[in-house]
Amino acid sequence: MSTFSNFAGTVTSTPLVRRSIGSLDQLAESLDAAQLAGHSVRTIGAGHSFTALAQTDQVLLDLDGFAGIEEVDALSHEVTFRAGTRLWQIPALLKPFGLALENMGDIDKQSIAGAISTGTHGTGLKFTGFSGTVTGIQLMLADGSRVRTSKSENAQLFEAARLSLGALGVITHVRLRCVPAFMMHAVESIEPIESLTRSFIERAALEDHLEFFWFPGSPRAQVKINTRLPADTERNAPGPVARWVNDELLSNGALQALCSLGAAAPRLNDRLSRFASRVLSDRSYTAHWHEAFVSPRRVKFTEQEYALPLQHFQPAMEELRRYFSSAPSPVLFPIEVRTASADDVWLSTANGRDCVYIAVHRYIRDAAPKYFADIEALLRPLGGRPHWGKEHSLKAEDFAQLYPRFTEFRQLRSAVDPEGRFLNGYLRSLLGAG
Repeated sequence: MSTFSNFAGTVTSTPLVRRSIGSLDQLAESLDAAQLAGHSVRTIGAGHSFTALAQTDQVLLDLDGFAGIEEVDALSHEVTFRAGTRLWQIPALLKPFGLALENMGDIDKQSIAGAISTGTHGTGLKFTGFSGTVTGIQLMLADGSRVRTSKSENAQLFEAARLSLGALGVITHVRLRCVPAFMMHAVESIEPIESLTRSFIERAALEDHLEFFWFPGSPRAQVKINTRLPADTERNAPGPVARWVNDELLSNGALQALCSLGAAAPRLNDRLSRFASRVLSDRSYTAHWHEAFVSPRRVKFTEQEYALPLQHFQPAMEELRRYFSSAPSPVLFPIEVRTASADDVWLSTANGRDCVYIAVHRYIRDAAPKYFADIEALLRPLGGRPHWGKEHSLKAEDFAQLYPRFTEFRQLRSAVDPEGRFLNGYLRSLLGAG
């Protein structure tokens, strides 16, 4: 037996069986064995979720050995990936075909199946999260049967499988809508948080990709704007030394040092936040799409993220600023704000509405147990939906109020997995499953 631990080290378990899958035959054998033994099955990608979605003391499977591209449609630009493909592998896989992902977040460690199963997203009101770009999914169900799904084939199952939390079966293939490759011009600048809050939603509608990072309670924020350019645009990006200084030494090394100091002496957090916001600097560069989207994240943290209707962004920021002004900040880690276009994915946080995401983080050594609960209490009344892979306190009865298709998802899950083979205790609390 080997111990499983997520990225932050906050969720651990010791599965009875842990197996790396390299083929569909191996997967079928593992599911057959689990069924005979009466064991539940969970799958794991990078372990980058902060919740207990993958936690199990029975069977844990990873599909790292089942990666790569199986099919590319030259006309539609739809690409079928094996489920274990990691996001960081995709740029090199797509390069020979002159293609790119429509959008990405700033972390690329996840598997493609894990990314769509938890609602991973980037930023930009012209773009959906990963699940919204899915045009086909292949699953292996608990009985070993292989099912193809799309808008025209097993359509109901497809709608549920686009964001399923791994509760329907094991995803084996994901077909994504891709786009012609492009370059990106990235601009990072420091702006006053007050004026940024007033203009952010309007600017987000105009820019390709806009986001900002705000150290709690500080008067300034770091703003990042990525603008899409033709694929033949000349690359003008920092060299390896300059990139290391900015991304590793300043962004990760300095953040690690500040977070460690703040965890040891929380009374200093406000001053440290102001210091951090003052020393951040402007920069701009032109790079390949994936280089501009992704940033290294070395400092260990936990995270909570809520998706709000766009019109509730300013009230949310006013609540947050009031919260941080009323008492010393309990944390130092920056708050991240992004947007996404509405989609029709049943369990997507952007289902039926354009949304703004507010993500709060805690350094893993921060002694601030009430922080996430406090922020959740501010954002839930504003129509907030929590990210499925990040910390929250909601249960099935809450989700039934937040998602119009939640009951249909539960019914379909019960139909395809009546024995609850793909459930764990955490999922039972989320879905209200017996």
